[in-house]
Amino acid sequence: MTHYEVLGIGRDASTSQIRTAFRRLARAHHPDTSTSGSAESLAPINEAWRVLGDPASRRAYDRSLAGEAGPSTAQERSSTPTIAPPPPSSFPWRFLAVMTAVGIGIVMLGVFTYEPSPPGPPDNVLESGSCVVIEDNGDASEVNCENDHDGVVARARRDHRSVQGLRPARAQACRRR
Repeated sequence: MTHYEVLGIGRDASTSQIRTAFRRLARAHHPDTSTSGSAESLAPINEAWRVLGDPASRRAYDRSLAGEAGPSTAQERSSTPTIAPPPPSSFPWRFLAVMTAVGIGIVMLGVFTYEPSPPGPPDNVLESGSCVVIEDNGDASEVNCENDHDGVVARARRDHRSVQGLRPARAQACRRR
């Protein structure tokens, strides 16, 4: 049975006649709108519409019904576009290697040209290693370690039995308080 017979139309039917016949049969055989319809009865109708609704597919189907192997005219041969398959994709290893070398070069340049900044002015937050001057009233204030200072803040012991504040001799005056 041909697609034309499935839709109940002749081979000379126009596109609008094919569309009208498909819609009529689809409504009659659709399982949601008809009690006698089923997916099996709708499948050949959909296939006939898929082939006959597209002019290029319809021309090829008509040729196959007539027994022709290929396009009959030069115009039909040129109207079917041929698309070349895309080239196989490849990962850009060369680009990745170049970018890695550039990144390593930038890091190495930074390592060799880095100069640490000089320490900033005292911020009066006493930490281990801060240089301090003991004032007359017993307060300790942070000073720049390059200048004269009375002591360096020592690290506190972990056992908490004794905490060392300052190392030099003047630290004894601070501990008595």
